[in-house]
Amino acid sequence: MNWRNPFLITYLSITVVGAGIFGYLLYSGYSHYSDVVANYDDAVLKLRKLQNRTPFPSAENNQKYVDYTKQYRAEYDQLLAKIGSMQKNAEEITPQTFQDRLRANVSQVEAAAKENGVALSPGFYLGFDQYQGTLPPDSAAGPLARELAAIRLVVDNLIQVKVKEITGIKRDLLPLETGAASAQPTPAPRSLPGARPRNNGGDTGGVTANSFEIIFVADQGAVRSTLDYIVNAPQFFIIRYLNVQNSALDGPKRVEEAKPDAQPTPAPANDLAGILGGAAGGGASSGPATAQHTLRVLVGREKLTVGLRIEMITFNNLPSQK
Repeated sequence: MNWRNPFLITYLSITVVGAGIFGYLLYSGYSHYSDVVANYDDAVLKLRKLQNRTPFPSAENNQKYVDYTKQYRAEYDQLLAKIGSMQKNAEEITPQTFQDRLRANVSQVEAAAKENGVALSPGFYLGFDQYQGTLPPDSAAGPLARELAAIRLVVDNLIQVKVKEITGIKRDLLPLETGAASAQPTPAPRSLPGARPRNNGGDTGGVTANSFEIIFVADQGAVRSTLDYIVNAPQFFIIRYLNVQNSALDGPKRVEEAKPDAQPTPAPANDLAGILGGAAGGGASSGPATAQHTLRVLVGREKLTVGLRIEMITFNNLPSQK
């Protein structure tokens, strides 16, 4: 009898190896299953404890909750008061009253500009040119008066800081003006480059933005003062777009070119007063004609043409403070 059958030996070897692999996989799967079941049971136990637990807040936590609530309410009321002080409610006035008020404002601005040496563009009418001889719609008189007061704030500041010129004002039509605007259209001035398109829709949300553009010429100090005033004005303003053009496009020369007939005399050595244009230490000059040298300011004297697109923000339906 031959016990060395190759087929039988191969079959038995494959069977033993396969049984070993199957046993390993079965053990690994059972271990993983046990871990999953243990995690699930632990999560279920925690959930049941949380569902059956009766919360019992401490007195310290209750006091913190009361304090935080009071603090939030105080800050909320303070914010409402701040917003309320930065906007005016639309008055119920007649179109004729608005037109009379507009004429009075234009006259006051012209007088103030003349007194402070500020030039106004021809036909300057605070951006309300179409209402020089035409009455606005009845429903638009109040909102127009509110916008007039806001524009007047900016114009008064420009006159106060003594800008060189107010080139012009262009404002977007209010939604309530569209009927009057379509009945008697006026050519719209060129908009500032990069300005957002107009929003002629109604008050669809809690905030309304009425935009106007103003262009003026001033020195750098007046421009800084104007920007500071706008961001801190009593009216809620947002500078949506700012365009600045410098009158001097080329850089300043560090040394002035000498005139053909000029014969400059060099300043004495170690004579700081002579360089600044004064006498040397209070002593007498050594020659009959001492050269007067002054320090030149290279930047800061340019005139700037500034274009601003400003949004007057109105918060609709502010909740009453309790």
